[in-house]
Amino acid sequence: MHDLLNIHIANYDLNQVLHCFVEAKNHFYFCELAFYHYKSFGGTDIQAIETLAAGIELLILSFDIFDDLEDEDSLEAPWMKTNHSVALNAATALYTLSIKIISSISNEPLFFQKLMEYTLQSMQGQHDDLTNQPSTEDECLDMIKRKSGSLTALPCVLGTMLANGEFNLTVESYAYQLGIASQIENDYKALFSDSNSDISKKKRTLAYLYLTRKFNQASINLLKKFETEDKISNQEIQCYKAELQAAGVTQYMHVMHQLAIQKFKKEMAKLGERKELADFILSRLEGE
Repeated sequence: MHDLLNIHIANYDLNQVLHCFVEAKNHFYFCELAFYHYKSFGGTDIQAIETLAAGIELLILSFDIFDDLEDEDSLEAPWMKTNHSVALNAATALYTLSIKIISSISNEPLFFQKLMEYTLQSMQGQHDDLTNQPSTEDECLDMIKRKSGSLTALPCVLGTMLANGEFNLTVESYAYQLGIASQIENDYKALFSDSNSDISKKKRTLAYLYLTRKFNQASINLLKKFETEDKISNQEIQCYKAELQAAGVTQYMHVMHQLAIQKFKKEMAKLGERKELADFILSRLEGE
């Protein structure tokens, strides 16, 4: 990724800013998804998949930066400590560069079509998230599918297409479920973060929308807490966890997470024996 920045970004200061942003990445999950799908479907051109994987990671990084700037999250990230106008321009440069790199890998029109389809889906899902559009749990799950599921489908589908030139609907289907499962897990963990923007911004998350059904007094009390407080203090955390349990939020989020995983496994089983690919994905799911 650093080499690609040096090749394509001639402006020295912007180049250095982007190197700093790339250096902050501490995982390369999407890169690995592209690689394992490419290998599993018979790809052999190492240079091609490395270029695709690097382009995808740059794209995901640009989305992460946009997301943090829009939500005012991850305040310790280098782009949040940079002048926001500069960070926004840098993210736009990253996005544009990533599209250029990814689209250069294949001349197949459908390859570029799927790339743009997934990125636009994610942007539309992000818009609904930012504007608090979901009013039901089903609408929230659809938003998660578009916002996060599409970005998970992107490396899986493009890695497969680069390997054999074919669009695989089964890969797309299970990748969406993989993205949904990961996002539900992340959203649950976010309930316990020291600085929770979902609570402070009164976001209609899956947990919040579940609480609005007011199944019991605990859910009513917790809903009031979400609507009147900006965050959960460290002193309240044990009581808060008990409230989530009593309200059924903990159990509900676990069930929704497991449902997505089961749908993922059902779809992936259609591919037959692809042990290395399955082991990699399942190990990441179980490690969450």
